[in-house]
Amino acid sequence: MEHFNELKATKIFRSASEFECQAMMFCFKTKFKTFDKNQNIVSQGDEMQDVVLILKGAANVENIDSFGNISILMQLRKGDVYGVESAYAGDEFYKDSLIATEKTLVLFMNKHRLITPCENRCKRHDLVVKNLMQMVAESNIKLLDKLSHMSKKTTRDKLLSYFTSMSEKQKSSYFEIPFNVTELASYLSVDRSAMSNELSKMKKEGIIDYDKKQYHLIKHKKYE
Repeated sequence: MEHFNELKATKIFRSASEFECQAMMFCFKTKFKTFDKNQNIVSQGDEMQDVVLILKGAANVENIDSFGNISILMQLRKGDVYGVESAYAGDEFYKDSLIATEKTLVLFMNKHRLITPCENRCKRHDLVVKNLMQMVAESNIKLLDKLSHMSKKTTRDKLLSYFTSMSEKQKSSYFEIPFNVTELASYLSVDRSAMSNELSKMKKEGIIDYDKKQYHLIKHKKYE
């Protein structure tokens, strides 16, 4: 079947056979679609019909407030899913936009068919739902991490909190972040110019070194 290898590589469908995947594609009324960089996969305010699974590439979850300010809530990569919480909450519209940051292949899964128990009492359906719930928990952990960084008082402390977290996740003082400078400022909810100045100061002070998205955390203070 189409894109079976990509489906098998995700947590949702990792233990499913090709036949089972085909059955679930029909059951969930799915459709595959590829998006180019900077294309909207879904748009904030649009009617919510599907849950989105990233099969290749990456996308930012972005929110625009009533003043037109854009905030990056998180980045989703291969195997991540968007919209599950809203689907179960009964939301009628997408609360955020999902924007491709590179060429991205996604799978749209009808939200009603996904969250409603299968008429045939399909065990595979139950397993997919269980896997989705685990992914929702992981997504919430990412948001808690973001809130932890944003709770710091200064721009420097927010940066160090984020860099420390990325360093620990990648188990190295050399690490890569998924954001450029503009996106990082949006993610941490800080002024871009002020943040750029702070990064330059930290580099001069020998705290960090960086080149585009590649960073080296030379020294840092621990956070409680």
